[in-house]
Formats: sequence, structure tokens, C-alpha cells
Amino acid sequence: MRDNIEAIRLAFRLGVAGRTAQTAEEQEILRKYAGFGGLKCILNDANELADAAKWSKSDIELFAPTVELRRMIHDYSHND
Repeated sequence: MRDNIEAIRLAFRLGVAGRTAQTAEEQEILRKYAGFGGLKCILNDANELADAAKWSKSDIELFAPTVELRRMIHDYSHND
């Protein structure tokens, strides 16, 4: 999940800068994006700490990264 978050963060930054990945490091970060198909938990509510109580024990370790991902997407989005 960490690689996906970093790839999305970089994609947003590149979009704001109006450019493509130009360095080998940027390209490598983007290559590590693997999608979220196997992580259904990213669809769970993750807006506040109280939402963690609704998460399964097997997914709870992904709660904090999911909150981070949602906040990042919100910060870079122009609207809901």
C-alpha cells in the first residue's frame, strides 16, 4: 500500500507541475503502483478515528495508510 500511496502522491505533484516523470527515480516510483484490487478495505469509512471500530481485525493495520490516502486525494482534488 505504501508504494501505491507514494505513486499517487507523485502523480498528483507531477500533475500540479504540469510535467511527466522525467527522472529514473520518479519513473521507478510510478512503476511500483499496483492498484488496490485486493484491498477492499480502502472502500471502508476512514474519515475519523471512530471509523476504525468498524474495520475487521485483519484490515485494521491498513486503517492509518487509508486515512493518509484519502486525505491526500482530498487535498489534491478540486471538489468532492
